[in-house]
Amino acid sequence: MAKTIKLDDELMDLVGREADMMSRSLAGQVRHWVRIGMSVEKSRFFDQSRIVEALSGKLAPDALTAEEQEAHIDAVFDAARSDTPEQDRFFAERRRKGLGTGMCDGVLTREDSAAG
Repeated sequence: MAKTIKLDDELMDLVGREADMMSRSLAGQVRHWVRIGMSVEKSRFFDQSRIVEALSGKLAPDALTAEEQEAHIDAVFDAARSDTPEQDRFFAERRRKGLGTGMCDGVLTREDSAAG
C-alpha cells in the first residue's frame, strides 16, 4: 500500500529537476535514489567519509574506488549548481551598479529573472 511522506521544498525541487532530466516521474526518481542509497550502504567498496575527505582536498579523488568516485563527481556537480555567498554578493553589487548579471541565450542580462 502506498504511503505519504513530507519532503521539504528544496528537496522536492531537486527531485523534480532530476526527474525531468532523466525522464522519470517524481516517484520514479525518489525510488531510483533510494535504490542507489541502499546499494551504497550495503557496498563494502564505498565509504562516505572518504568522499568527504576528497571533497575537502584531504584525499586525492583518484584514491577513491570507482563507486566512491561516481559519488564524488555527483557531489562536485551538486556544489557547482549552488551559488556561494561570495557569488551572491558579487552579483548583488553588479545589479546595484546596473551592470550585467548573467547570460541568457548569449545575451548579457541585467536582471536575475532574465537569466533564469
